[in-house]
Amino acid sequence: MKRNSRPGLIRGRDKVLVVFLSSILSLLIGLAAGAPDGRAQDVEACYRNRTASQWIEALRTSDARGRAEAAYCLGQMKAEAAVPLLQSVAQKDSDHFVRAEAVYALGNIPARSALPLLGQLIKQDTNTGVRGAAATALGNMGGDSGPMIPVLIAALQGDKSEYVRGCAALALGRIGAEARDALPALRESVSKDRSPVVRRRADEAVQRIESP
Repeated sequence: MKRNSRPGLIRGRDKVLVVFLSSILSLLIGLAAGAPDGRAQDVEACYRNRTASQWIEALRTSDARGRAEAAYCLGQMKAEAAVPLLQSVAQKDSDHFVRAEAVYALGNIPARSALPLLGQLIKQDTNTGVRGAAATALGNMGGDSGPMIPVLIAALQGDKSEYVRGCAALALGRIGAEARDALPALRESVSKDRSPVVRRRADEAVQRIESP
């Protein structure tokens, strides 16, 4: 008698289970319906409640603050589809902060196709923040930035900005053993650069490059 004392509750649970399973089945059928071969389509990933496609649109249409956020988020998502637009923004946006965020994003993705652009920005851009961002982006790309090591060495030795020289030293350290050709320039910076920040970063870079 005890086993059958609550038949209504048991039937109620059964109904809930049936409804739940039916909902799951409907969801799976709905996902599969969108694909020609009957398989469920991939769901686009989100970051800060937006998909990469939505952040790309925001990068095109938002105000400066919104464009900067969009560039940052696309970098965090490693959204390769955004690389052409990010390169355009890095060169042409009217806001220097937005341009710098686009440059950081290219390094975070990492966008190897952007190496020539990053090198050009370090050498020619008039904005200190953009030049430093380009050096940092190359460092974040690690060994893939090998072709740009001469550009980073030139920035370390010749850029008038302490910030950019420090970013160049940090980038060379992050590239690691492949940046061994930069050791003479880094050692010179350790002993001669007028900035204690640059001297410290150059010393750290030497240690990282020389470490096994």
